[in-house]
Amino acid sequence: MTILRIHSLFLLLLMATLLWSNNTSEEANNDILSWDVLAKVETIEKDLLLVPKFSEDVKTLDGQEIQLRGYIMPLDQAKEQKHFILSANPVAGCYFCVPGGPESMVEVKAKKKVKFGYNPITISGTLELLADDPMGMYYRLTDAQVVE
Repeated sequence: MTILRIHSLFLLLLMATLLWSNNTSEEANNDILSWDVLAKVETIEKDLLLVPKFSEDVKTLDGQEIQLRGYIMPLDQAKEQKHFILSANPVAGCYFCVPGGPESMVEVKAKKKVKFGYNPITISGTLELLADDPMGMYYRLTDAQVVE
């Protein structure tokens, strides 16, 4: 196979994965917060920094217990993670490629270690809005745990 065919096959598989993940039963479960809600944020410049300006819908979630479904982006090489990023989109085998902007990722601090995998997980925890996080994150989920 040529490089072009391999690249095309990879893109096709990535698109199929994204379509499948958006059409799973998560939308039927009203307890799971939609990533579309977290996307209701604008990036503005403040004191020479880019910071989030959260919509009123998002502001009401600050400090609330939520459930979110997404993909683990590990922050180290361990098989189990207690501190990781939950992404709306799969990593798709490229760990050097960020799968979206800060509105599509949540920093997670779990109560117990979570086994890393490539399939989406549902996790619950307390949502924090991060107005000026030095790492550029907009959201953090604390006391998080996997929902079975």
